[in-house]
Amino acid sequence: MNNLPVSLKPTNQSMLWATKECGTANFGDTRLTHRLVSLAASLIEHPEKSLPEALGQWSDVKAAYRFFDNEKVTVEAIYDVHRKATIEKIKNQPVVLAIQDTTIFNYTLHRETKGLGPIGQAGLSGFFLHSCLAASAEGVPLGILAHRLWVRSLEPKEKTHKKRPIEDKESVRWIDVTREVAETVSPFTKVVMVGDRESDIFDLFLLASANQYDILVRAAWNRRIDQSHDYLWPVVESAPVLGRTVINIPRADKRPEREAVVLTLQAATVTLKPPKHRGKEKLAAPTLNALLVQEQSPPEGEKPIEWMLLTTLPVTTIDDALQCLTWYTYRWRIERYHYILKSGCQVEKLQLETKDRLMRAIAVYSMVASQLLWLTYQARQTPDAPCTIVLSNSEWGALYAAIHKITILPDNPPNLQTAVLWIAKLGGFLGRKRDGYPGLKVLWRGFRRLQDLTTMWDLFHPSDTCG
Repeated sequence: MNNLPVSLKPTNQSMLWATKECGTANFGDTRLTHRLVSLAASLIEHPEKSLPEALGQWSDVKAAYRFFDNEKVTVEAIYDVHRKATIEKIKNQPVVLAIQDTTIFNYTLHRETKGLGPIGQAGLSGFFLHSCLAASAEGVPLGILAHRLWVRSLEPKEKTHKKRPIEDKESVRWIDVTREVAETVSPFTKVVMVGDRESDIFDLFLLASANQYDILVRAAWNRRIDQSHDYLWPVVESAPVLGRTVINIPRADKRPEREAVVLTLQAATVTLKPPKHRGKEKLAAPTLNALLVQEQSPPEGEKPIEWMLLTTLPVTTIDDALQCLTWYTYRWRIERYHYILKSGCQVEKLQLETKDRLMRAIAVYSMVASQLLWLTYQARQTPDAPCTIVLSNSEWGALYAAIHKITILPDNPPNLQTAVLWIAKLGGFLGRKRDGYPGLKVLWRGFRRLQDLTTMWDLFHPSDTCG
């Protein structure tokens, strides 16, 4: 660390965060733990840069490569220390949303990388990551609770998908992660497992019915109903209308942010019949609450929203329905997490030659991505808090000087909401009334520019530099 130039040396704030986040990692060698801390501290300040650019000195770059190549450095150990930090953050939360989703890492162009597998279309190679992100009841991301990284086998499956047992399917990750989280989180914390249509798995419903946690998933299948000869959609569509509301649909790559008028919220209690092809297993019939959310009169060219949500949570009143709907919209947080990993931290550009090294690197970057995601949403949750809970003295000083074109700073730092809006402006956000709250992409661009400004600030104000 002492060989780093001042411009790239991590600040005290970054080192304190990294020490708290991963300083207890157990690799059987304290030197490896220290290397993880210094890596995480450097990457949190320069997440979008390559390893040589983020670390600065060739000796540190070689040490990082040795770290990722060391067999003592396991993916499990890195994620375990991150999970411990997440558990610490949620211990005082009465409700925790455990949001699951899967993403793909594409390394097709890295033709020399060993150990990759197929990821979709013929000729594409890489591997998969299934994450479980903890979020507060207000939607603030708090960290990763569980993960699964795997390479898809090249061997063809002998049985058809339906006939294979759940243990032999990739979808078993939903079951395994759900069990792991339920066993990890304190029994005094209410856990709500949240998932998209890929989590519409009958075994997951059975598991939720038999244990002390809740689920909130979007249905993919029009399942048979046990108490009648009907199916899920017609039964819920015939239920009384609870009410209506307005929700914001966040921006995506090809879709701008918009409001969606949800005309109907309908709910019914249903008991699901086991799948026909599993009739010999004598499975139980789980009882769930179903909430149908439908949009009418969407903007021209937009597909109307229609979500069938299945949950163990009560949905008997309009307030119940609105709570379930709000919590389901927080599912987008995990898509933002995966976006930061891939587009922000640029992990698909890492040149580490083997899938094991890449997986270790992604485990480290997962802590960085989780922290950056927290920064974004914490600003919305506690806008009046001082920005120093997020930014170092050098960072807010450089930010203030850049926005106001002066070098004399006020005695007190700005609040978090003001600082975030300034960072967004660095990223191109105009801040007009109709622009709403800045999105993750523009904040990301602003944060990257702020790091360069902070480097220059430290050069001209060495006495103000943290660390």
